[in-house]
Amino acid sequence: MLGFSRFVGEWQITEIESNKILVEYSYTLHSGITLLYPLNWLFTNTFWKVYMKRVVENVRQMAYTNEPYLYD
Repeated sequence: MLGFSRFVGEWQITEIESNKILVEYSYTLHSGITLLYPLNWLFTNTFWKVYMKRVVENVRQMAYTNEPYLYD
Protein backbone atom coordinates (compact mmCIF):
# COMPACT_ATOMS: atom_id res chain seq x y z
CA MET A 1 0.00 0.00 0.00
CA LEU A 2 1.47 3.35 -1.05
CA GLY A 3 4.79 1.68 -1.67
CA PHE A 4 5.44 0.79 1.97
CA SER A 5 7.60 -2.28 2.22
CA ARG A 6 7.96 -2.67 5.98
CA PHE A 7 6.37 -1.46 9.17
CA VAL A 8 8.11 -1.47 12.57
CA GLY A 9 6.15 -0.52 15.68
CA GLU A 10 6.76 -0.83 19.40
CA TRP A 11 4.72 -0.24 22.54
CA GLN A 12 6.59 0.73 25.67
CA ILE A 13 4.68 0.64 28.95
CA THR A 14 6.21 2.15 32.09
CA GLU A 15 4.61 2.12 35.52
CA ILE A 16 4.95 5.64 36.88
CA GLU A 17 3.29 4.99 40.23
CA SER A 18 0.60 2.72 41.63
CA ASN A 19 -2.36 2.59 39.21
CA LYS A 20 -0.66 4.95 36.77
CA ILE A 21 1.22 3.89 33.63
CA LEU A 22 2.82 5.66 30.71
CA VAL A 23 2.16 4.14 27.27
CA GLU A 24 4.51 5.21 24.48
CA TYR A 25 4.20 3.99 20.92
CA SER A 26 6.80 4.50 18.23
CA TYR A 27 6.63 3.40 14.63
CA THR A 28 8.57 3.54 11.40
CA LEU A 29 7.15 3.01 7.94
CA HIS A 30 9.69 1.99 5.29
CA SER A 31 9.32 2.55 1.56
CA GLY A 32 11.65 1.65 -1.28
CA ILE A 33 9.99 3.85 -3.92
CA THR A 34 11.57 7.30 -3.83
CA LEU A 35 8.90 8.80 -6.06
CA LEU A 36 6.25 8.06 -3.41
CA TYR A 37 8.15 9.65 -0.48
CA PRO A 38 6.02 12.85 -0.44
CA LEU A 39 2.83 10.78 -0.39
CA ASN A 40 4.32 8.47 2.27
CA TRP A 41 5.22 11.48 4.43
CA LEU A 42 1.72 12.94 4.07
CA PHE A 43 0.07 9.62 4.92
CA THR A 44 2.29 9.04 7.95
CA ASN A 45 1.93 12.55 9.35
CA THR A 46 -1.83 12.80 8.90
CA PHE A 47 -3.71 9.51 8.83
CA TRP A 48 -1.33 7.40 10.90
CA LYS A 49 -0.95 9.94 13.72
CA VAL A 50 -4.74 10.30 13.97
CA TYR A 51 -5.14 6.53 13.93
CA MET A 52 -2.60 6.01 16.72
CA LYS A 53 -4.23 8.69 18.89
CA ARG A 54 -7.49 6.75 18.58
CA VAL A 55 -5.72 3.51 19.55
CA VAL A 56 -4.23 5.12 22.67
CA GLU A 57 -7.66 6.55 23.58
CA ASN A 58 -9.20 3.07 23.21
CA VAL A 59 -6.55 1.64 25.56
CA ARG A 60 -7.29 4.46 28.02
CA GLN A 61 -11.02 3.65 27.94
CA MET A 62 -10.26 -0.03 28.52
CA ALA A 63 -8.24 0.91 31.59
CA TYR A 64 -10.98 3.16 32.98
CA THR A 65 -13.62 0.45 32.57
CA ASN A 66 -11.36 -2.25 34.07
CA GLU A 67 -11.40 -4.32 30.89
CA PRO A 68 -9.10 -7.34 31.06
CA TYR A 69 -5.91 -6.21 29.32
CA LEU A 70 -2.68 -8.18 29.52
CA TYR A 71 0.80 -7.19 28.39
CA ASP A 72 4.34 -8.52 28.77
